[in-house]
Amino acid sequence: MQAMAPDRATPRRSSPLAASISIALLALAGLAFHLTPWAKQASEWAVDQGFGALRALGPKAAPDDIVVIGLDDAGIASDVPPDLAALRRLPETLLRVAKGRPRAVALLAPLPSASLEASLPGLDGALATALAVTRAAAPLAIGITVDGRGEVVPIHEPLLRGVDAPRALAFSLLPRDRDGVVRHLDLALPTQQGAWPTAAGWLCAVLGGACAEGRIDYALGPAYRYIPVRRLLEIREAAALERLFRGRVVYLAPVLAPEERVPQPVSLAGWEQPGSRSPAVLAHAQSLRTLLHGTPVRDVPLPLVILAIAAAALVILSAPPMAPVVAALGAAATATAMVVALRQGWHLPPAAILATLVAAAVVSRVLGRRSPA
Repeated sequence: MQAMAPDRATPRRSSPLAASISIALLALAGLAFHLTPWAKQASEWAVDQGFGALRALGPKAAPDDIVVIGLDDAGIASDVPPDLAALRRLPETLLRVAKGRPRAVALLAPLPSASLEASLPGLDGALATALAVTRAAAPLAIGITVDGRGEVVPIHEPLLRGVDAPRALAFSLLPRDRDGVVRHLDLALPTQQGAWPTAAGWLCAVLGGACAEGRIDYALGPAYRYIPVRRLLEIREAAALERLFRGRVVYLAPVLAPEERVPQPVSLAGWEQPGSRSPAVLAHAQSLRTLLHGTPVRDVPLPLVILAIAAAALVILSAPPMAPVVAALGAAATATAMVVALRQGWHLPPAAILATLVAAAVVSRVLGRRSPA
């Protein structure tokens, strides 16, 4: 008598209804995740890497028309504290810049709120004169900031007698995301007197840029040049100064102190090794470059993000052995699309799309779908 072979369990497919419900629920879950702070932070990190990739491939074309002068020069010996030493050099620094016939000047170093005649005799008059001369040579934005109570830190009024204050004043504050990184640009900030321009907004309006708020395009243009104030003060010939500054926007700001550095998606400091924190003045400069020679990066419309999340959920329909492969291909396509969109001036947040791809591959295995025999 021949023994009967035991029956093998036939692989069972999930019903089309179960797959459809799973796709819909997963797409809704992906959308809900997209709206959370965690997804936003993950997407911001991914876009930061996208800017790094674009710069590695070659930055987008923009003229080299912005120069940074570092006011805190550790190479100069001084008999007074560093902050006073920088102020003592500032009048001559401004006069050298003005002689170079720049397109515009942004002074983002704090000016004293009271007279310094007792500490540095003659500084008040020399600084007021230098500011007036610079203002006569080119548009001059003077940075202002706020204290711990949110009140504007005043500037010693006699210093501003020749610069058409308060219209020359602009906020030097930078908008920072929850992780402290500077990714966005503001044209103005609210005050009790109404909206007051930021340095980028002020310069954009004066120089005729396409002024709009949004994300800073960190893929635009070359790394910045840095001129230590020591080197500038060694140059006396007007022709040499014009070669440096003529037709360029000149930023004067401290660059060395840790408190003058902020996290940025990429380092644009052409004079030092890349680090996690770059001089804050470079975020100002890149904001202006974005407004003058590009456009702020805009968010991809939400319906397109929803469509991408829904497409990622369709990985559920893949056979379990192939689902991880399909999800990996989808992840690669998403990363590529993010970088391509970024180069075109669009921000595609990838976190929810990638999370949905991973979840769809897992759900495909759970449902036990099989390819047709």
